[in-house]
Amino acid sequence: MCCRQLYVLLLPLTAILLAVTSCTSCSDSRRKAGTVNPMVRELDETPDEAEFVRLDRIGADSIHVFSRTKKRNESFAYKEAEANQHIYGTLRVGDIYSVFPETKRQSVSIVINVTQLKGRWIYDSVEFRGIDFNDKGGMSSINTGDICFREWKLLNGRLYIYYVDAQTVADDRHKYEVEEAHILVFDEKRLVLLFKGETYDCSKYIKE
Repeated sequence: MCCRQLYVLLLPLTAILLAVTSCTSCSDSRRKAGTVNPMVRELDETPDEAEFVRLDRIGADSIHVFSRTKKRNESFAYKEAEANQHIYGTLRVGDIYSVFPETKRQSVSIVINVTQLKGRWIYDSVEFRGIDFNDKGGMSSINTGDICFREWKLLNGRLYIYYVDAQTVADDRHKYEVEEAHILVFDEKRLVLLFKGETYDCSKYIKE
C-alpha cells in the first residue's frame, strides 16, 4: 500500500480520535468545575469576629458572660441590640450564645441563642415536615421532599444553611449549596426563617 493510500485511511481515524479526546476533555472540565462550591470555601476561610459565650448573669443593661472563644469573663451592653430587635432567642442564664461585639464600646449588636436554636423545628405539622439543628453544626431534614439540609453555621452574626437538592448525591461538603437564612422571629417556641425566597414558620418540637 502506498503512502498516499495509507494517509487517506488514517485521516478519518485521526479526526475521530481528536473529536473523542476533545469531548472527554470538555466533560472532565465541566465535572471538575462543578465539584467545589467556591462559597463554601469562602465561608470556611472567613474569620468569625463573633464570640461563643455562656450567659452567667443578666444586669439592668448588660449581660455578663464567660467567653468560650477568649476563655475569660466579659460584660457587654445589650440594650442597643434589643432596641434593634437583634436579640434572637431569649436571654436565659446558662445558655450558649453567639454574640457579635462592638469592642470599642463594649456592647453587642447581635445576640443569637445557640442553645434554643438546636433541636427540631416543625413547619408543617400535618405532614410532619421540619428542620433539625444538630450539635456541632450538623443539620438534617424531616420529610422536606425537594431539599436536604446538611449543615448550619453562625458566622459574624449571620446564619448560613448548607443544603443539596433531594435528587443530588454529594459525597463532599464542598459540593453543597449554601445561602444565608434570615431570622425573622425567634423565641422559645417559634422560629421563622426566610430561606431561598421561602418562609419557614416553625414551631419547636417537644417530645411528649
